[in-house]
Formats: sequence, C-alpha cells, structure tokens
Amino acid sequence: MHRLLLIVSLVLAGCSVPPTALPPAPAALPATTDTLAPTTPPTPIAPAKNTWIPLFAGAEVLETADGFTAVRHFPTAVVYESHFESDPEQGKQISEWLDASDRALVAVNCGFYWEKNSAYQHMGLLMVNGENWSELRANWGGVLIVREGQAFIASQPERLLAPATLGLQGWPMLMQSRIAVSQLDDHDLARRTAVGIDGHGRLVWVVATDAITLAAFAQRLLKTDLDLVTAVNLDGGISSGLRWRAGVEETQVGPNSLPVPCAIRFGPIA
Repeated sequence: MHRLLLIVSLVLAGCSVPPTALPPAPAALPATTDTLAPTTPPTPIAPAKNTWIPLFAGAEVLETADGFTAVRHFPTAVVYESHFESDPEQGKQISEWLDASDRALVAVNCGFYWEKNSAYQHMGLLMVNGENWSELRANWGGVLIVREGQAFIASQPERLLAPATLGLQGWPMLMQSRIAVSQLDDHDLARRTAVGIDGHGRLVWVVATDAITLAAFAQRLLKTDLDLVTAVNLDGGISSGLRWRAGVEETQVGPNSLPVPCAIRFGPIA
C-alpha cells in the first residue's frame, strides 16, 4: 500500500507545471464595432471660476465662486452705445438690450432712474459719445467719465467740464484710493451693480448676483481679484444685469435683469 501511494504521488508530481512555465495568457481580441457601446458626448466643461477669461482684445470676464460677475476693459479698447427709453412700457431686459445692438458684445444696466409724469428719467448724468440723455446732478454720488482714452470717477462733481465719450452717474461712492467709503448702508439686502477703475486704468463693471448690503459690497470690491482703486454704485435690485456674448456662436452669458429703460453697451473697436 505504501508503495502504491508513492507511485501515485510521483505521477501527480510529474503532471504539475512549475509557475514559471505557465503559458502566457492569450491576448485580448480587438473589439469590433458590433460590440462597442454607443458613444456618449463629453460633458461640456464650465468656465473656470475665479479666473479672468479673455472676451475680446482688451476685455476680460470674471465669474467668482461667491456670486460676483465682472467685465473689465481698457477705455481705448471699446466703442460705447446706449439708449434711454422714457416709455415705461418699452423697457427691456439687459439681454434684450444686447440683442438690439448689431456690434455690442457686452451690456450692463445704467444708473438709477425714476418715473415722473408717466415717463422714466435717468437720475443724474447719462452721456454716450457726446449725446446727453440726462443732465448732471450736482454734488451727488459719483460720476464715471471716459474722455480721450482715459477713465476716472469724480466724487460729487459740481459740473461737467467737457463732453465725454461716456458719462454715467451713480450713488453712492463705494470706494476711493482703495479704501471703502464709511457709513454705507449695512441693512438692506439687494443685488448690486457698480463700475470702478482698477490699478491698470481699466473700467470694471461688477454685478453681485446674490443679495448683499452696500457696506459688504464695498468691502468685496476691495479684494485683489478685482483690484479696484475707486468705484461708484449704480442701480441695483431687479435692475442689475451684466450680459456678454461668448464663444464661436456668441451665445449670451451672465446675469439678466427685469425690464429696465437703459443699458450701457460696448464692443471691440472694428
């Protein structure tokens, strides 16, 4: 019996294959079109947050993770246009104001307006390419002036010294010399629009898409991603809107508004 077990063991041992002598696994067969799953289009990648993205020559756009949208441009890089609609029934959303232009790529709401004698009026200076839609309101708020390729914001000016390529008045001043104005409202929450000048002399149009107080708005404008030196508040709430055309098909992007009587529009110099 012991001899028989020994013979069986030797036979089995002779049948085993050392691991190093195992034959290679067969190569995988190439897939055929009959076995491929339907191709799924890649998911579009959203624009990066907190990064300035080129819009056109001399202009960039920014969308932040904390709900701010901004467009900045050199004053020499754009052509401005505007129209103020006094008929309350003819107001347009910012998207519609942009669609109404043949050449503008950006549109943002103007300053404050009010209704008087069943007609809308802009509250303070509104001048585009020397055409005056509304007179200066002396000693009130701040005025953005673009003239001879330079941009600046004057605080509570008494008078307009010369025609401007762009003149837009708002209220109140939010910051000067990189310092937020004190005693700003810190109670009322609303969407906000502002225009400022940054450290390179560029105009920066900013919209807070989430409700925020004026004081908090001014503090946010101090952040380095905007690099603002001075800024003035424009009309806010449901009027706040900043739209631009992007991509090959120039699809509109950005926060929209409810109907408003006016928008500042601009696009690249042809």
